[in-house]
Amino acid sequence: MLRLKKRAIVMLCIVFSTVTGGCGGTELENKNFPLAVLVEAQDHQYRICYLAQNLSQVANERSDGDNMTAASATGSTYYETQKAFEKNNRCQLDMSHTKVVVFHKNFIKNGELDLFLDTVRSENTFARNTLVYFMDSSMEKMAELNSGLEIPFGSYLEQMTENEQDIHEKAVVTLGSLLNEQANAGRILLIPVLKAENGMPAVYEYEVLCNFREAGRIDTKAAQVYYLLAEQLQQMDLHLEADEQVHLSNISCSRDFILTGKKVTQQLTLKAEARRITGSAGQKEIEQMLQATVDKVCRTGMEDLQIDLSDSYQYLPMYAPEIYRIYQNRPEEYLYNLDYQIRVQIRIV
Repeated sequence: MLRLKKRAIVMLCIVFSTVTGGCGGTELENKNFPLAVLVEAQDHQYRICYLAQNLSQVANERSDGDNMTAASATGSTYYETQKAFEKNNRCQLDMSHTKVVVFHKNFIKNGELDLFLDTVRSENTFARNTLVYFMDSSMEKMAELNSGLEIPFGSYLEQMTENEQDIHEKAVVTLGSLLNEQANAGRILLIPVLKAENGMPAVYEYEVLCNFREAGRIDTKAAQVYYLLAEQLQQMDLHLEADEQVHLSNISCSRDFILTGKKVTQQLTLKAEARRITGSAGQKEIEQMLQATVDKVCRTGMEDLQIDLSDSYQYLPMYAPEIYRIYQNRPEEYLYNLDYQIRVQIRIV
C-alpha cells in the first residue's frame, strides 16, 4: 500500500510540474501513461494494447485495476503503430512510467523482436529497467485480467518480480538486458511466460534465448537449475520423495574445465546448507538427489534444445583461456564436445 501511495505522489508531481511549467491542464489530459504494454505481431502487422491509468483516479488514491484504460492500435511497424495510436486517440504516449512490456509468443517466432528493439534504441521511449515477459494467450485475454486485480496489471507484475526473493536481481530480464544481448549476443536469457491462473497472471514456463535466438521452452524447475548454476539463486526447495523435502540455502557453484583431446568436461561443484522440512533424509541422499536433478536438467537441455543450460561457454575466457582459444567463435563445436561432471557437498543444519 505504501508503494501505491508513493506512485500516486509521483504521478501527482507530474501533474503539478506540467501545469506549473506553463502547459494547460488540457495538455496533461491529452497524455497517456501506460503502466503495461502488450504486443502482438502477425504477418508483419503489429497490434499493441496500452494499459494506462486514469490520472484523476490516481490523484484520489484509487489505484486498483478498475481505473485502467485499455486501448489498442495496429500498424506495419512499432513506430507506425505508436503514432497511429496517438493520432486516433488524440494523445501523446509517455512510457517513462511503464512497468512491463509483454510480448506474444509469435512476436519472437516471426522475428519481430530485433526490429522492435532497434526502434526502442533509436527512439529512447522506454526506460531500460522496464520488465519483459512473454504470453501465450491473446493480448485481449491478458488485458482482461486487470478487472480482477487489486492493483494495475503492470504494477502487479512489478511487485510479483520484486517479491521473487529467491532469484537474484541480475537474473531479471529487462529491455536493457535485451538491448545489451542484441548488441553482444553471447549468453542465455530466460524470459518468463505468463498464463492466467485463477484470474491472475502467473509464470508457468520460461522462453530460452540463446545467442539472442529462440531456443525453446523450459519449465520452472529447469529454470531453477539454470539460476543455481549461474549463482543467481539464493535458496530452493528440493523434493526427494513425497514425504521427503529439504530447503537449500547459502548455495554456491564453482566450475573447472578439463580438456581431453577435443572433449571438454565441465566439473560443476555445488555447495549448500540443507534444512529438513519433512522426512529424515541424510546428507548422502540429499547430495545424490541434487546431483541427479542438475545432471538431468543439463543433459535434457542438450538433447532436447541443443543448449547448454550451465551457460559455460561465457566462462571459458576467465576459467579456461586455453580451451577458449581452441573453440573461439566455434560455440556449436564446443557444445558438441561438452560433457558434465556434477559434484555436490551438503551440510545439514
